Amino acid sequence: MRVIKVFIDSTGWYALVQREHEHHEAAKEYFQQILDSRTRLYTNITEITLAISKIKQDCGLSVATDFSKLIDQSVLSTNLNVSWLTRRLHRAALKQFLSIKDFQIEIRHCLIFEEVKKKKINFIFSFDNVLKSFGIPLMPQA
Repeated sequence: MRVIKVFIDSTGWYALVQREHEHHEAAKEYFQQILDSRTRLYTNITEITLAISKIKQDCGLSVATDFSKLIDQSVLSTNLNVSWLTRRLHRAALKQFLSIKDFQIEIRHCLIFEEVKKKKINFIFSFDNVLKSFGIPLMPQA
């Protein structure tokens, strides 16, 4: 049986938490499908940090605190794999970033791509259309 792997970026996390987000319902529905199918979940500390910052700014300190605690619990229960930036990954992403002429692409996009490629992740749970240029399917389709 093939294991499906999904990387969740900051826009995916944010859409799940922010009830006013235009894709909140689609994010909730897709996330529930992920949980029901026992898909392996991945993210990185950069994307978690960005999500917490945006959640605190838009939803308040208590929501950001609750989200942070939920992430910690998920990591401890091994339901979520959170990676930390390594020098090797950073170098690879930076090399790629500096070779791309498109100014919409940020270094974080290259970090996500390098991690997804390295771990053979199938989908990116994201609402950041810039990631489409890397050729990895974004879900949910919004």
